[in-house]
Amino acid sequence: MELRSVAALIEASRKMPIWEAILCSDLEEDTPEQRAASLEKMQMLWQVMQDSAAGYDGSQRSLSGLSGGDGEKYTQMLSSGKMMCGTYLNDAIATALKVSECNACMKRIVAAPTAGSCGVIPAVLIPYRKEYPDTPEEEMLHALYVTGGFGNIIAERASVSGAEAGCQAEIGAASAMAAAALVYLRGGSPEACGNACAMALKNLLGLVCDPVGGLVEVPCVKRNVIGAMDALSAAQMALAGIESRVPPDQVLDAMAEVGRSLPPSLRETGKGGLAATPFGMAYAPKEG
Repeated sequence: MELRSVAALIEASRKMPIWEAILCSDLEEDTPEQRAASLEKMQMLWQVMQDSAAGYDGSQRSLSGLSGGDGEKYTQMLSSGKMMCGTYLNDAIATALKVSECNACMKRIVAAPTAGSCGVIPAVLIPYRKEYPDTPEEEMLHALYVTGGFGNIIAERASVSGAEAGCQAEIGAASAMAAAALVYLRGGSPEACGNACAMALKNLLGLVCDPVGGLVEVPCVKRNVIGAMDALSAAQMALAGIESRVPPDQVLDAMAEVGRSLPPSLRETGKGGLAATPFGMAYAPKEG
């Protein structure tokens, strides 16, 4: 992708919709055939996201036994009337749990941008379509282009790898991508998309990657929930005209620097943070 900064993406979006600027940058040649192929692939990814949520099995557990069933618990509790927040928010929480549990149970998901953060983007977009059923299918695909565009810039300028930069690079990046997409769907400007991305990422700056047992389950599954909530709040703020005081590209540069500063034990090695608690050590891989 040629767009290597949020500033460049915003500038390109002055001539065309932001999703189209991302698409044009991604194509080798802007021909009807390549556009059709790209849209077809995006349709496939959107369908897989929906299928992963719809095909969730609350009785299934991961091989380790650490994950599974929480998405079903949350869904069942909704009927009790005791849960707070509105339908969209609650549906987002349930979807984040379900999709990320599907990943732990080795079912098909979309790594967006990684398998460990696969629940964040579906958690905001699938309930969005339910909340606003008149949204055209093509607009949902355009929103996915927005997630991909911002995700590529984050990967180019910083990282989307927990092993390289901590969980800020996985859940944080997914949240930033989702926030930008939500702003686009609600008619926000490219600048507002950039602000949403920056605010979402700032909120999770420094998040460590400390998987128990080296598995993408604890605390990863529940971090998908906080990533979705972060995306929603950042998008709402951006739509209200609230700006990130630190420009988006500077936020990405700071994220890269923070990632480099994290000790190896907090970068997906399973040797620090929650993985080093007595509970976590009980699941540590045995040496020899």
